Parts: sequence; C-alpha cells; structure tokens
Amino acid sequence: MQSFEDVLREFEDFLQTASYLEVLPCRWGYVRLFNEGDPINFNAILCRTPQELYTALANDLETEIQVSLGID
Repeated sequence: MQSFEDVLREFEDFLQTASYLEVLPCRWGYVRLFNEGDPINFNAILCRTPQELYTALANDLETEIQVSLGID
C-alpha cells in the first residue's frame, strides 16, 4: 500500500511544473487545490487516503496531457 509520501514522490515532476496546482497536508489528510482561472478561483478536494490523492493527481495529469495535445 502506498503512503502519501509515495504518491507525492510519484507526481513530483508534475507538481513542480503545474503552477495552477498545489497539494498541502492538513489534519484530515491532504488537500489538492486547483486554480481554475483568473482571478484566483480555487477548487479544493480533500484526500483522506493516499489512494484518493493518487486518483485526484492522476486525473489532473491526464487532463494536462489531453490539453497539451489539443484533445477535448
């Protein structure tokens, strides 16, 4: 089973380059913040388990790849 630290290591490069995305520890796990536009408009997801964080970040990365390839 993966830990939160394992998940963060796996997505480290993506998190470093995605200026619109932030992952922060909190009392209940981790919070994934996604800035949806200008002015700042955050969407937040509470990830209580490493699997929830993995799923959220995998979805964000998939969206990033689709946008970069011009896929709707």
